[in-house]
Amino acid sequence: MKKIYLTILLFFLLSTNAFAFITFKQSKDISSDVDGLRQINFKPDGTIMYVTVREKDTTSTVDSVVQYSLTTPFDISTATKTSSTSLTNIDKPHAIHFKSDGKVMYVVDNGSLTIEQYNLTTAWDTSTLVHDDNFTVSNEDQLRSLAFKPDGTRMYVTGNETEVVQQFTLSTPWDVASATKDSTESSALTGKEPNPRSIQFNSDGTIFYIGGGGSDSIHKYTLTTAWDVSTLVFSKSYSFSAQVSSSGNSTMTGFIFTANFTKLYITQDTDTRQSQTGTNTIFEYSVACAGTITCNDPTNNDDVKAIIQANVELSNRIIRHNTNSIFHRIEWLRRHKNKDNLTNLNAEVDFSNEVVSNLAKGLASYKKDNTGNLNEEDWFKWSEGRVTLGKRSAINSASKNIHSYGISIGSDKIKDDDPDTMHGYVFQYNNDNVGIGSYGTKLDTNSYSFSLYGTKLRDNQVFTDGIIGIGFLDIDHKRVTFGNILDGKRRGKQIFGSLNLGKRIVDEKLNFNPGIKIDLGFTELEAFRENTTLSDSLADTLIYKKQEVITGLATIGVLLDKKVKRNDEKIINHHGRLEYIANFSPSSDASVYYVNNQSTVYEYKVDNKADRNYRIGYGFDVTSISGWSVIANIERFKADDIGHTTEFYLSLGYVPIDGTKFAFDLKNNESAKAGFNISKNINGFDLKFDYENYLTKSNKDDHLANLSLHKIY
Repeated sequence: MKKIYLTILLFFLLSTNAFAFITFKQSKDISSDVDGLRQINFKPDGTIMYVTVREKDTTSTVDSVVQYSLTTPFDISTATKTSSTSLTNIDKPHAIHFKSDGKVMYVVDNGSLTIEQYNLTTAWDTSTLVHDDNFTVSNEDQLRSLAFKPDGTRMYVTGNETEVVQQFTLSTPWDVASATKDSTESSALTGKEPNPRSIQFNSDGTIFYIGGGGSDSIHKYTLTTAWDVSTLVFSKSYSFSAQVSSSGNSTMTGFIFTANFTKLYITQDTDTRQSQTGTNTIFEYSVACAGTITCNDPTNNDDVKAIIQANVELSNRIIRHNTNSIFHRIEWLRRHKNKDNLTNLNAEVDFSNEVVSNLAKGLASYKKDNTGNLNEEDWFKWSEGRVTLGKRSAINSASKNIHSYGISIGSDKIKDDDPDTMHGYVFQYNNDNVGIGSYGTKLDTNSYSFSLYGTKLRDNQVFTDGIIGIGFLDIDHKRVTFGNILDGKRRGKQIFGSLNLGKRIVDEKLNFNPGIKIDLGFTELEAFRENTTLSDSLADTLIYKKQEVITGLATIGVLLDKKVKRNDEKIINHHGRLEYIANFSPSSDASVYYVNNQSTVYEYKVDNKADRNYRIGYGFDVTSISGWSVIANIERFKADDIGHTTEFYLSLGYVPIDGTKFAFDLKNNESAKAGFNISKNINGFDLKFDYENYLTKSNKDDHLANLSLHKIY
């Protein structure tokens, strides 16, 4: 009775949040197909399942590999037997393994202590197997376990003689006949598993699992050096006795995790070989946190930390990119404002003589009226494109590679009553892609913003620039762990502003623009949940709570510009910058928890580790006589000790040009006169008309007109 209560208690614990990290899903009794179930494997896509069957002492059952087809990948309830192939050269088959292409199969022969190698005429179809070669493992007893390094250059086995993991090097990958035993091996694992049945590594060789019938448990080890079993360090154990030891003399005969470590399968044989009774059962489990058996604090995971950090960094980076583009436009306007007359097409003619002056103004006005609506020409259009490449170093997290681009489209206008003041608006789109680590984790962000800006240049060349804007973020998260893709969508809102104070010092050789700038921003990132691409699995899925990010930057620096060439068609300006940026943004707190264990919330604080930053840049612009300009900039943003970005800007802009005023003075205006004449031949007659008008400031009427008609015979 006590044993029954204990079994019930263990089963209950496995089914509740106390042990919610591995959840029993279902079982399948295949006793009608096999007798003497040993170990199990799957085709990587989960559509085919394989089991090895050991020959019984008192039956006609032969050693074989049995193949099943699964209509739903990795769902054992949909498994249907398709073939049973005899392994005539094997005494006691156990572990089964395949080359990555499915064209070679390996089976452990416990009877002869060998690794048998078979070629498959049709990949993944065991009914087409042909024996190829073998390898004998010495100094071992009860050989049962087998594993390979993914590239086929190393092989690992265990037995009952020493309970150690032996390591072999294959001079020819995937050819067991070329195996040579390494001098290194693991220490004895007897204390954890005295009867090892199965072993398995994770994909990068940093985690090792061993399990068997001695404890009906799976034990997890970490490897200090990947794929070197001499560096095994015990981590934790997980018992499955509640299922596999539930009746008779049942025992665990094998196990396997799927390649992404989100599902676990355990084989059980309850037959004593004396009674020839019992079951042959496969148990299926869902693993909450891939490869960990029990879920760890996610904020200790480098990719998770990098994701949280990247959310904060991109919030700050988008604000900086938005304001930079606007300031590029303002700086360009300032380089050309009240300095360069780029065209004489706007020339204004002014005569000191009142009559002539009025006449000239009248003609000019008439011409403007015929060119179109001037109100539409008051707003000047501009655009800018940006490409950014960068890297953030791995500081307590995975490294990050940054690729982004942005487009700005804006318009601005000189204030009607103040020619030294300009204001405008701009729409901006940014795409920010951050690759994290080396397994495919990334953030892909689309942001949209609208900003208002203005600039004021005073008589003493002191200027003030201001920006205020709002933005919206759409963030696609993708996290990859053990081949499992966990993705989710996050939205965010931003408000930001910037104030720039400086002075323009104009010199014939080089113009200086020293200044100080303050950038402020607030970003609210909404809560979101990861989704798994795997059906019927919540492995590793996290929920991220709402997060707030405050941006604070103080910049002191100098901008330099110089006009190096000018002709009748264009002006060329070179310009550069050198800035020191102090980041006084406060830390941002993030909270996450597992979908299948929402009672435990994990906290992570993103501290400002880039408080000292530098920005250098060089650019040039070429401005045509019509006022259009092409501007190119390259800038380097360096975060102290943790990373950098290199930014390329290409802009198309337009500046309103001040008209040039020409003044003429008519001397001796008492005799100044204007004349008009016309001559035309009409039917052989020459008609001529002359008119003269004296242009004086007095009201004296003095006119002369002549009309003549001539014909030559």
